[in-house]
Amino acid sequence: MKDQELYDIFHSYHPEMSSEEDFMARLNEQMDAIDKKRIPSLWERTRQRHFLPWAAGIAAVIAVGLFLFMPSKTNCPEEADIYPARSDYQTMLSMTQSFPTFEETVADIEQSGQQLKLAIAGMKEGEKKN
Repeated sequence: MKDQELYDIFHSYHPEMSSEEDFMARLNEQMDAIDKKRIPSLWERTRQRHFLPWAAGIAAVIAVGLFLFMPSKTNCPEEADIYPARSDYQTMLSMTQSFPTFEETVADIEQSGQQLKLAIAGMKEGEKKN
């Protein structure tokens, strides 16, 4: 559309104006409808404002209760008293110097293999004599 056509459309439109009382009544109805829509959201916000302090207070009471009633080393029996095997295990670990190295483990396996060969050879000789 051209500018002149738009100008003609907007300037040729002259709606009938109602009285001021009708206009104000309609405006008040629209404002009341908007207020009715806004009241639930306002109520929700107010309810949340009252809920948060209560929730924070309950969380604080739980935290203080846990702190006061949490077992400590002074009122708990020692673990070694409950599990005597644990102290034996710790004693055994303290007596060992360290774990064997890879080379030591391989040497032990080779020595065991040689001893096994000798034992098998001894058994075969014993069978031959019988």
